[in-house]
Amino acid sequence: MRGLTEFSLDRPKLVLGAALLITLAFLSQLPKVQTDTNPKNMLPPTSEVRVWNDDVDRTFALYEDTIVVGITHPQSVLNQDTLKRVRDITAEILTLKGVAGRDVSSLTTIDNVTAVGPDLKVAPLVMNIPQSDAAIQALRKSLFENPLFVDRIISRDEKTTAIYVPLEKGANGKEVADRIREIIARYPGEERYYVAGDPVARDTFGTEMFKLMGIFSPMAGMIMFIVIYAMFRNLAPAATMMAVAMVAIIWTMGLGIGLGFPIHIMSSMVPVFLMAIATDSIHIFNEFYFRIREKKDKRTAIIETMQAVGRPVRYTALATAAGFAVLLLMQSVPVRVFGGLIVFGTITLRLFSFSLIPAILTFVREDKISRSEE
Repeated sequence: MRGLTEFSLDRPKLVLGAALLITLAFLSQLPKVQTDTNPKNMLPPTSEVRVWNDDVDRTFALYEDTIVVGITHPQSVLNQDTLKRVRDITAEILTLKGVAGRDVSSLTTIDNVTAVGPDLKVAPLVMNIPQSDAAIQALRKSLFENPLFVDRIISRDEKTTAIYVPLEKGANGKEVADRIREIIARYPGEERYYVAGDPVARDTFGTEMFKLMGIFSPMAGMIMFIVIYAMFRNLAPAATMMAVAMVAIIWTMGLGIGLGFPIHIMSSMVPVFLMAIATDSIHIFNEFYFRIREKKDKRTAIIETMQAVGRPVRYTALATAAGFAVLLLMQSVPVRVFGGLIVFGTITLRLFSFSLIPAILTFVREDKISRSEE
């Protein structure tokens, strides 16, 4: 690594220029980013569970995504007011973009199949909202005589019912769920409403994922910058470490996106991990400031610093990379991608320790270093 350090000291502009060009190349991949928060894709396509699930979906022509609206009433959902709200809410849900309206299931849209002599009679379960106790009792009898309705459309204690909202392919589950919440907010009453389902969780994760990445990554960088500046009372080491960390993050995320890997929940936290791993470079700056007080020559101080901390920094990086490389053996694809990106980022950071950091230090004026020592 001494040869790499000396090359960086001899040609710092070339090293910085090459780093800038490579960074721009990786940066150009970021607009191609795609997200994937589908829990199904946590497993490989050949997984027995995933293969079986896909076979069931094809056999029964099931929708990939379905939102479930749970409606509860403290006594019973089988009353005029609640049934009217279920009818009106269902009618508004049918008009939403992305909803497969023909297959929305609720008390007021499903058919009841009954045997009449040798024939089967198919008729809507609720043609009109019951206006009397006798009509409600007849509805109750129809529901609980059909095992397909119990614990699906109506709970056994009849305090809960559900509206099943299948989504068309490509529909945004979070947007549809938000519109459903706006609809049910217009129907106050004794009922309580719950909007759930895999697409709600998945698309909410997708939205929150980038929001949290945008919050915690800068926060980690800011804390690192403040602590390093407080330790050295100099902007040079703080700015250098931040620059090295940001370049490593761009290279790592650009590589993953460029290779066609979508951003999963785990890989969205790669920047925060790399920001923490980058703090290992603090040992380089600490040793450098100690050496320059002795040698009073920046080039000599940098070379001796790298000789002194090169081996421990290198072994620390190898240990970190080896630890995350274990994730490459996991079955979960997102976990493997996360592990691979961290390994690449860790190795990149350590290469920067022997190239980019020495090159940047050559441009730091010695009088500023001397003032910070005081």
